[in-house]
Amino acid sequence: MTEEDLDQDTSNAFRKSLEEHFGCLDDYRRQGSIRYRLIDILFITICAVISGANDLKAVAMYAQRKRRWLTSTLALEDDVPSYTTFWTIFVLLSPVALEQCFVQWVRSKIGANTPDGHNVSIDGKAQRGTAKKGEPHSFVHIVSAWAATHNLTLGQLKVDGKSNEITAIPKLLDMIDVAGATITIDAMGCQTAIAEKIVDKSGDYVLALKGNQGHLSDEVENYFVQAEQIDFEGVLCNAVGSKHCAHGRIEMREIYITEDIDWLQQKEEWKNLKSLIMVKSERIIPGRSTSTERRYYISSLSADALRVANIIRGHWGIENCVHWILDVAFREDEQNANAGNIAENMSMIRRLSLNLLKQEKTAKCGIEIKRQMAGWDDEYLLKVLGVKSFS
Repeated sequence: MTEEDLDQDTSNAFRKSLEEHFGCLDDYRRQGSIRYRLIDILFITICAVISGANDLKAVAMYAQRKRRWLTSTLALEDDVPSYTTFWTIFVLLSPVALEQCFVQWVRSKIGANTPDGHNVSIDGKAQRGTAKKGEPHSFVHIVSAWAATHNLTLGQLKVDGKSNEITAIPKLLDMIDVAGATITIDAMGCQTAIAEKIVDKSGDYVLALKGNQGHLSDEVENYFVQAEQIDFEGVLCNAVGSKHCAHGRIEMREIYITEDIDWLQQKEEWKNLKSLIMVKSERIIPGRSTSTERRYYISSLSADALRVANIIRGHWGIENCVHWILDVAFREDEQNANAGNIAENMSMIRRLSLNLLKQEKTAKCGIEIKRQMAGWDDEYLLKVLGVKSFS
């Protein structure tokens, strides 16, 4: 078998995977005027985004520059799709249907590679460039689920602003596989209904506490304040600490977790509530300043401070490993396309592309360089597309 045959096999396998998981998508174009299959347009868009395209104009330009390769790979009868074709597809394509297909595609790639006790972080991200003129808060807001174990986006949903994450999170939990996972959510998701949903789906939770939970937040904070005042003497707590020195700073972190919750007035409202957590963070810049922050959580996990410390630390991976990369490497916050469903659908394509780029591990470089490599070298692009499973 020649190298060209191997390349064709790789692209065919990826297209087959798209057909299998995205072939059910409805094509809302006028049937009599369709020249390019929806799956082929998705294939081109994914290749373009992997290769450095950040918006649909760049996708169309990529298609023109890669015309010979694409017409050969996809066996297109004539030219490649125009910008208008890409625009029409992504304006009309149902983002809910696309997201459901994405979840199934990721699940097929992970397969049996998900260990019990894996961590899933849920967090929201604003695409500020999509705000309409004169309406600075009208930007698209996406809530996504990220698997720390695999460093992968599992699914996402669009919401109408930060406050509506509360209604979107249960729907997102219904889309993904929660069984055996520990779900971490910031204070916006600290709701009794969300905790119940997680437990009913055979998962565990670690939920951040803030003022939005009123008396519960105050009671947990007061418990740990009093415990600190007596240096935790006689307090049933499991604790672990860490110290990191970098960039002229010393960062110290202490995690305290207790199963002493019988006194808590609201404990019966939170399904399977087992523990209360305090994270005390201290940042020292020698000779200049010291700052201390305390954060509080509730959890269905037992009092294992080391495990919980790793889970809470891992939650912020969604910021560093997804949101930051989308803004820096994919320039997502700069994208201003807000017609129809473009913003939400392209957000999904970026996350799909990011998943593939992260799982291609032969190139020891960052995502931005990997995208450039895919644009320069079709063989490397095929290597990214050829990732068979997510480990």
